[in-house]
Amino acid sequence: MLKYHEFNVNPKNRKTGDCSTRALVSTLGITYEEALKLQCEEAIKSCYGITDKQVMQRILKKFGYVKMKQPKKSNGKKYMVKELDEIISKKIRNKGVFITIANHHTCVKGDMIIDIWDCSDNTIGNYYIKN
Repeated sequence: MLKYHEFNVNPKNRKTGDCSTRALVSTLGITYEEALKLQCEEAIKSCYGITDKQVMQRILKKFGYVKMKQPKKSNGKKYMVKELDEIISKKIRNKGVFITIANHHTCVKGDMIIDIWDCSDNTIGNYYIKN
């Protein structure tokens, strides 16, 4: 089971509505400024908001990430973020996994959920892994 690690990559250590930017930073290993610039540039090109799923998908695709469907257990129940290690190998998780949950984006790297709040008990929506 994955463990939550509180870590704020915001350079001013602000706790604000920047979860998509923070998740990109942790997943891709880029700076906060680089992630925000990618989001703004893609939003301008596509005319979607900087945190919209279309913008996130396009950025992640540029880095070789593939969108995966929402995972479900054999009994039809959905996986929680802390259970991601049951379906994705550590080798893949070490590259960074970008996860969507209801109204939020987060990152799993290795055995850690990296975020500013503990979303480990939330249901995974789609997720993106490095191809």
